[in-house]
Amino acid sequence: MAIISVIKSYLISYLARGISSECWLSVKRTLHEVKRRLLKREHRFEIFIDIQDPYSYLLLQALVEFRTHYFSHLKSVFHFYPVNSRDIEAFPELVLWKANAFDDACYLAERYGFDFPANEPMRSDGEVRCAQAALFKAENSLTACLAVFRHFWQEEAELDSGSLDCYSLLDARLKTNNHYLNRRGHYMGGMLYYAGEWYWGVDRLAHLERRLIELKGLNIQALFDKSGLAFKDFKERKAKVCEHLSPLTLYFSIRSPYSHLGLEQAVRVSEHYGVNLVVKPVLPMVMRGLSVPSKKKLYIFHDTKREAMKLGIRYGFVADPLGKGVEHCYALFDYACRQGREVEYLLAYSRAVNTLGVNSQSLSGLKKIVQMAGLDWQEAKTELNSEVWRDWAKLNLEELYALGLWGVPSFSYKECQVWGQDRLVRIEDEILEDIKRAEQT
Repeated sequence: MAIISVIKSYLISYLARGISSECWLSVKRTLHEVKRRLLKREHRFEIFIDIQDPYSYLLLQALVEFRTHYFSHLKSVFHFYPVNSRDIEAFPELVLWKANAFDDACYLAERYGFDFPANEPMRSDGEVRCAQAALFKAENSLTACLAVFRHFWQEEAELDSGSLDCYSLLDARLKTNNHYLNRRGHYMGGMLYYAGEWYWGVDRLAHLERRLIELKGLNIQALFDKSGLAFKDFKERKAKVCEHLSPLTLYFSIRSPYSHLGLEQAVRVSEHYGVNLVVKPVLPMVMRGLSVPSKKKLYIFHDTKREAMKLGIRYGFVADPLGKGVEHCYALFDYACRQGREVEYLLAYSRAVNTLGVNSQSLSGLKKIVQMAGLDWQEAKTELNSEVWRDWAKLNLEELYALGLWGVPSFSYKECQVWGQDRLVRIEDEILEDIKRAEQT
């Protein structure tokens, strides 16, 4: 059985490598475009919107400019699908997710110049249902859908929760759209689907933009690409300025694809600005008794590959460390800390299981990782039976929850706490402000 398990692990790793390759992505996109042309269809964009989701509101605002920017060149049709999908498995900490989503949407709105309220509107169930019904009445009009969202999110006037023509059918129509969203392969609103690929909110529109630009050979720039790190230079000698900088803390899981991107970028930020990086590992969700739907895992895998390509980070040849691989990683972390190489160790481990297909559950694979990190295998292997890590992993998770966050990667710098590898730019902004103040004094 052990041999079968190893063979299965290797086959899955090579399958992941194949389906995440740039070559396969290009083939898939070409096939979709050939099919569209043969059937003489317009470019079809399906947008799944949730009236209570702030990312849906921002996405609609972005699509106004998006449509103007591209569709003088492309014949297209937009279809809007109101949904209210809230799968508990996909949102294990829904209360924290909602609070973070509103704060994050405020940040995105300011960054892109969108309308968004300073305080979350308190709407009754009747007003929510009324707004959902109004979205169905808006049909496939971007202008009409946006008007409903703006009224719901920003106007003080009460929404009429009285009877509407389609009110009695509302639940059935939402259920139909939720089912269609699920059948398409996703689990939440604020999503755009185009020719086989999903794009979440404003954050992933740049990927779609680059796809369209390449498809039509357009000589224009992407509009929605403001999540990248700046890596700005500063005047004073680094050592002098860095004396005034606080440490950057990363909450990390060795099994999380986004944590791999977060760690790679955090190391770059640390090296560029001279900020001390502190990594605090936590157990993966599955090892905490939380399940992750297959749709969510598949989307995260493909989205991580897409983000990795944009960032110039390797990803895709994955050997899942779930179980023994995670335990191995955390059992040796204290040893790496004592050698002053904890970041190098986690970086080597993350690269091994996310880009090299190394089986970290085997001792031979683990030995390779330890040596990649510049550590001594003979010393390290004596720590394999350590259980101390379970205590600090639990404490790290409790600390993360105390910050109002729940998922990884999350970053903390002074009073700024953010979730997501694409939000490290918010931390960079804070670091740059501190550097500016240090240079002035």
